[in-house]
Amino acid sequence: MHGVGVSARTLGSAASAITTARRTPAGMAAPPRSASQSCRTMATGASDWPAEARSALSSQSTAPMGTADGGVVGASTASSADIQKAESSKNREGKNVAETFFTEGGLKKMAPSDGEQAALLAAVAKHLAVLKEMPDFLPYLHVDAGAVRVAPSRVCDGRGVFATRAIKAHTLVTLYPASNELSLCADRARGHVSVWRPETYSAPHADYAMFNGHPYFADNALRLEADGGAGDDAAQDGFLGHLINDAAMPPTDAADIAYAQEYLRRTTNDTNCHAVPFPSGMVAVAASKDIADGEELLMTYTFGFNQEFMEDMAAKPELRKKMLTNSFAADMKVASVKMEQLTAESLNVHSEVELLCRELLCDAAEEGDN
Repeated sequence: MHGVGVSARTLGSAASAITTARRTPAGMAAPPRSASQSCRTMATGASDWPAEARSALSSQSTAPMGTADGGVVGASTASSADIQKAESSKNREGKNVAETFFTEGGLKKMAPSDGEQAALLAAVAKHLAVLKEMPDFLPYLHVDAGAVRVAPSRVCDGRGVFATRAIKAHTLVTLYPASNELSLCADRARGHVSVWRPETYSAPHADYAMFNGHPYFADNALRLEADGGAGDDAAQDGFLGHLINDAAMPPTDAADIAYAQEYLRRTTNDTNCHAVPFPSGMVAVAASKDIADGEELLMTYTFGFNQEFMEDMAAKPELRKKMLTNSFAADMKVASVKMEQLTAESLNVHSEVELLCRELLCDAAEEGDN
């Protein structure tokens, strides 16, 4: 189901998690719509990365930009040609848009124009698509793709992801694919959304979406959506993050506080992996603890994955008040702290990957300028 890359922030503020409008939590994938429905079949150091490899990555072709979903308020409908014409990304002291993004400390401080936002999204899309086209480069990103495989889930009807051997804590085992759609909204108040879709796009797959929760993409600005189909492309080794399930079904009835608290306990204690967001837009899945050979990987989905549940919470103050009782609030705080610690520890273990990802995104942006 999903992980926790950024969900630490979603859990971190109990009031925010209960009162915000429905959105897929940061760093996580979406769950099935009902318990009866099939579940979504949901290293090496940077210093060793050869220059020719990075060059090859930046020069690979990617699927062109498509059009935005008409249902997204304020969404841009730019094609790749429109984005290139909209505004050169080299508009701040000769830096390309990714270099500006990193130099200025992320989206909030950068405050990109619509053209810069579109150019940044195009660079992220190119970066992620090239990784998918060249999976042999995953070891350079510390991704041990052979450590997991897809098989029938043990927690729901449908597919799941399982360990093929013993996995040590904080090992990166797979990435979350953005094979169906990428969207970026730097300023929620303005609501302007830039959207990338591949030529193969046919329909939205909201149940296979997650947000990159890295601080550089503040407020869940970057959304990744995988193709939920059952074809080979939906289960490519190294890109299985969308097939990982939760340990329990997220609550659907806002009035059932007892189940909501039980879900929080189980999803906090019974999961064994979490999402790790990187500043290039890439989201990896890491083991939260040592995982045994044959064990199913499980991540938390949090409360935000059921639209009806979140809408009821937003509309009924009495339900929010019950959710924020002392015991429940304490459980949410525990979950939040756990997620924050896990994410921080994984990013520290894989600090070289973070640096490499920055270089790759800058390379992708530079290629887009030429």
